[in-house]
Amino acid sequence: MGWVNLISCLLPDPAVVRLETWGTEHAPPTITLTLTSRSRPASCPLCSRRARRTHSWYERALADLPWGEHAVAVHLRVRKLFCDNARCKRRIFTERLPGVAAPWARKTARLSERLTAIGVALGGAAGARLGHSMGLAASRNTLLRLVRRALLPPDTTPTTLGVDDWALRKRHTYTGAMRCGMPQMPECLPRTAR
Repeated sequence: MGWVNLISCLLPDPAVVRLETWGTEHAPPTITLTLTSRSRPASCPLCSRRARRTHSWYERALADLPWGEHAVAVHLRVRKLFCDNARCKRRIFTERLPGVAAPWARKTARLSERLTAIGVALGGAAGARLGHSMGLAASRNTLLRLVRRALLPPDTTPTTLGVDDWALRKRHTYTGAMRCGMPQMPECLPRTAR
């Protein structure tokens, strides 16, 4: 397996982008990837009409997940296209690559997901310290902003709800357990709690 094939396996989304060139720098240790979007039909973000004509190309600079101690800088070339719908307010638009990066983002989607997970688990300052030690440089404010933007898990209503209680007083022993949506009681509780 050649170097280009190996590096292509590590791209943000190989089905959407193609590796053009790559290079390394030693101070600071950085791998630079030049990616081009694969020519696929793109739709206008306002009217959803498919575009047929390319206006131009432009390059986006993105940060990606590090590879070992090397930071990864991605130069992504994407198309600008004409919207041929006469009623659409947007005449020229840029193709969207949702699996690679959000519009106007400076980080790849997978780097944003990793930083969001760190922010949810540790919060701002502690998450920033852990991220820095892992090569994922982000400020505490960036982590908190990503956490605020993250989708909340769906709310589920518990099917059953109980109270946890235990006491040992004047030769009376009783225990209880909190039961919240569990199909059956845990086996670790004594028989009197069931």
